[in-house]
Amino acid sequence: MMTGASFDYVIVGGGLQGCLLVHALAHHRPDARVLVIERAPELCGNHTWSFHETDVPPDAWAWLGPLVAFRWPAYRVAFPGMVRRVELGYATVTSDGLREATMPLATGERRPHDGGRCVFRLGEACEILSPTQVRLGDATVFESTAVIDCRGRAGSPAKPAGAGFQAFLGCEYQLTEPWPAAEPTVMDVPKDQADGFEFLYELPFGPHRVLLEYTRFSEAASCDEERAERLISARLSEAGVGSPQLVRREQGCLPMPYAAPDVQSDRVVAGGYAGGWFHAATGYSMPLAIRFAELVASSQPHDLAAAVEAAASQDAARRGFSRFLNRLLFCLVKPQDRWKIFRRFYSVLREDRIARFYSHRFTVADAARIVIGKPPTGLAPLRFAQSFAPLAKPVLP
Repeated sequence: MMTGASFDYVIVGGGLQGCLLVHALAHHRPDARVLVIERAPELCGNHTWSFHETDVPPDAWAWLGPLVAFRWPAYRVAFPGMVRRVELGYATVTSDGLREATMPLATGERRPHDGGRCVFRLGEACEILSPTQVRLGDATVFESTAVIDCRGRAGSPAKPAGAGFQAFLGCEYQLTEPWPAAEPTVMDVPKDQADGFEFLYELPFGPHRVLLEYTRFSEAASCDEERAERLISARLSEAGVGSPQLVRREQGCLPMPYAAPDVQSDRVVAGGYAGGWFHAATGYSMPLAIRFAELVASSQPHDLAAAVEAAASQDAARRGFSRFLNRLLFCLVKPQDRWKIFRRFYSVLREDRIARFYSHRFTVADAARIVIGKPPTGLAPLRFAQSFAPLAKPVLP
C-alpha cells in the first residue's frame, strides 16, 4: 500500500455535482487542497443541465454565473388545449462548457490565490475506505479531512423498487435556416401519448443551433428510441429548417423514486443522486446540486457531515412530498393520462409557486395547491393502495 498526499477535500466523482463543488470551493476556500477522482477519462460526461434562475441562491451566482452557457427570459409549455409562457428566467450549463471551465482550476490559472491546490485524477477507479480515506486502483491511499461521494447513481440497481423513470434522448443540431423560436419549450406534449407521459424539450442555442430532446416518464428504465427519433424529425420538419446536421447526441435515465431512500450508515458525506440532493419529482439536478456545493464550501471540513445531515433533515418534508407526487403519478394515474397532471400544474400555479417548487423551496401552501382540486381522469385507486405495501428492497435515491 502506498500513501499519497493529504488533502482537505477528496471529491469522488467528476460529474455535475463534483465539478460544481470544485468551483464553490475555489470561490469560498481558495487555499483548500482538493483532489478530484473520476473513473471516466474526462470530466462531466455528455449532458445538458437546465434550471430556473430562481433556483440559485444569491451567494452562488458569483461562482456559478461564469459556468452558464445560455440564458433566456422565459420559456413555454404546450399541452393539448393549453399553451403558456412562463415568465421565469431559464438557463443551461453544458458538459463541454463546465469541463472547459473546471480543468484550468488544476493549474491555478483561475484561483484567486496561489496557496490553493486542485488535483484531478482521471480514468482511475477508486474505493472509499472511510470518511477520511480513499484508495485508488493502484493501491495508493489518500488521506483527507473530508471525503465527499459525488458518484451519482454508481452502484445503484438498474430498476430500484418503488420508482418510476425519466428516460430521455436528446439530439443537438446545426441548422442552415434560423430556428423559428427564440425561447425554450420545456414541455411540448403530443396528443397521442404512448406508454407513459412523453414530451419534446426544445432549447434554442442561437438562431442556427437547437437541442431537441424526447423525454418519457414511465415504469421502463429506457425510452423508445424509434419513437423519439420520429417525434424529433417531425419537429424539425415543422420548423422548416432544411437539412440539419446532427452534432451531438445524449441519452440517459433518471430514477423518480416514490419509496423512502435507504439510510446510509457509513457517515461518508454524499452529494448529488448518491446523497439525495436532486429533485425527485422533476429530475432536475442543478438546484439541489448548487445548494449542496454552497453548503459544503461554506462549512468547516471537520463539521461537514453534521452540517449536511442537518440540512437534509430540514429538507426531509419536501423530499417526502416530492416522492409522494411520484407515487401519485406512477401508481394512481394511468400512463396515457399522466400528462393531465402536468397540464393542471401549469394551469393552476402562479409563477412564484412554480419557482419555489422547482427550486425545492416550496411551502405547505404550495404543496396543498398542487394536490388539492379536481383530479384528472384515468385514476387507478387500487394500484395506488397497493403501492403502499412493504417493498422487497430498499430504494436508493
